[in-house]
Amino acid sequence: MRRRKKRISRRSVFAALGFIAVLGVLGGAVYLLRYPAWQITEMSFSGFERVVSVDVEAKIQEDLRGSRALVLPRSSYFLFDSAESEEKILKDFPRLESIQIRKEFPSKISVVAKEREFWAIYCAGESGRCGYSDRTGFVYEEAPVSTGSLILTVFRDTGNVEIPSQSIEQSLVEKLILFSELLSSETGEEVESFIVSGGLDDEFQARVRSGFFLYVKRDDDFARVAKTFKIFLEKEIGEKKLGLEYVDLRFGNKIFYKTKNP
Repeated sequence: MRRRKKRISRRSVFAALGFIAVLGVLGGAVYLLRYPAWQITEMSFSGFERVVSVDVEAKIQEDLRGSRALVLPRSSYFLFDSAESEEKILKDFPRLESIQIRKEFPSKISVVAKEREFWAIYCAGESGRCGYSDRTGFVYEEAPVSTGSLILTVFRDTGNVEIPSQSIEQSLVEKLILFSELLSSETGEEVESFIVSGGLDDEFQARVRSGFFLYVKRDDDFARVAKTFKIFLEKEIGEKKLGLEYVDLRFGNKIFYKTKNP
């Protein structure tokens, strides 16, 4: 009795062919992802001043090393995660306000950075710790205590300075900048330091280079305040300005002041 040959069904044939096709596609994809000409090998850098671009390049090289799923190189143009690398760099280099990594086919990336613009030295509490702050109130690097009048300093009598961190409220920084600009343009007086007291959230003090303090309400009309102060200097104080200890500008058109030698 003859045995019947087992017939291979079409479904089995198609399944086998499909499996072979999938393997071929996967093999082709792996080959393309590993293709030497499509690996990131070239970088260009712009926008770096104080941050050393070589240090940033070293961080990017760390992200290009190794493989995904054992066989897929991280250096592949298609697999390199520029967004993830940007996030790491901003964390490691707080002086950078922003960074953009652009991929350029087939093997290049360009790195464009924007560094933070220094605005003031910020000190808080009794720790004596200070940091460099940008114009948003972000403190990005440790700084020495400033004792001169050429560098603007902001003092807060409570809390501490965490570096890096958003140590000063951006809305407050914007008000301090506006006040100092209006004061300078209206009276010629330059602010050398601001003092912010905990518990007095509606006001601040400004010490000018002429050697006296100004008491100011945070939500006041700074343009009006500057004009009122100008009239006060011109009509009431005159040459006695250097003898002032403080001028209180918190009460509208009424100005109270104290001299060092009454």
